[in-house]
Amino acid sequence: MADWQWVTRIHRSLYKASNGRIGGNLMGIPMVLMHTIGAKSGETRSIPVACYPHPEGLLVLASNNGGPKMPAWYHNMRAHPEFEVQFKREKRRVRAEQIGEDERLQYWDAMAEINPRIVHYWHTAQAEHNRKIPVILLRTLETLN
Repeated sequence: MADWQWVTRIHRSLYKASNGRIGGNLMGIPMVLMHTIGAKSGETRSIPVACYPHPEGLLVLASNNGGPKMPAWYHNMRAHPEFEVQFKREKRRVRAEQIGEDERLQYWDAMAEINPRIVHYWHTAQAEHNRKIPVILLRTLETLN
């Protein structure tokens, strides 16, 4: 198993076990714990993902660290766009909406300032894999706690 898979597994466990007290930030980057529904299995899949503020919720990038394929959670959220997330200690019901190019560019500088690594992911995905990284708005529908 690759090192990042272990990090993700530990991060997810700490986020859940501490009810968001631990895991809401990773090296200074805000993280959301998404509970997507499996596209094929229908089972809940929990994954911590870097997130960025938006007036109507949170933005996430389907970067997969700049890899050639979309992350599995992207396919899950396309199949089942409404699901629950936990942002630090707050639980929310959200609807995932892929945002357009204009809005994506509007938030790019702020996202890159929060997490400079996304610049590398962005360029790697495009240059090496001919893949554009989608930006997803997790629109808050309801606060659950």
